[in-house]
Amino acid sequence: MKRNWIPDRGLAGAWLGMLLVLLAGCAATSVLPRQYSQPAQVQSYKLSLVTAPGQTEDSLLIVQPEAGGASRWIQTNALGAPLARLSLRDDQWTTDGFAPPNARARQLFEAIIAARMPQTQWHQAYPGININKTDGSDGPVYAFSRQGHLLWSLVLPPVPPVPGAQGTRTAGSSAPAPVTGITLPDHSQWNLTPLSAIP
Repeated sequence: MKRNWIPDRGLAGAWLGMLLVLLAGCAATSVLPRQYSQPAQVQSYKLSLVTAPGQTEDSLLIVQPEAGGASRWIQTNALGAPLARLSLRDDQWTTDGFAPPNARARQLFEAIIAARMPQTQWHQAYPGININKTDGSDGPVYAFSRQGHLLWSLVLPPVPPVPGAQGTRTAGSSAPAPVTGITLPDHSQWNLTPLSAIP
């Protein structure tokens, strides 16, 4: 009867090996810009997953710089429970703490990195990545793809007017917070709003 445990161990080892291969494959698909600079200070964002027209599920994203050029990315739900906890160090994502691996969060965070970068730097920062611009109902759509596979698409907020230009808001008025639209390969749609931009 004791021999019955041996196949179980072998099967468990095979499953563990397959899981490690899958995790390694996920890590290899990361798309980060060349010479990415981590944020100098803590950044906070509201993330809104569009679940239906006019309906969203909101979460909070904190990007915290760490020593040695690393950063921690923590996404929590409205109650403060962690949805994803990832660390970015030396162009590699690792799971932070006991949170399970979250491939979609990694893709979302990489899209956010691209969205926060000046457009003029995209082609130099993402060699081998195709960036196509098309017209969308909410403005230009920038689709990032590699070997024919969509990585993410971005709808950037309008460029704010130059201070003193005609039509510029007065000092007493409040401009709406800039919202970036993000679509991932799984067709999930997200709205990214920097909380520091909210008056």
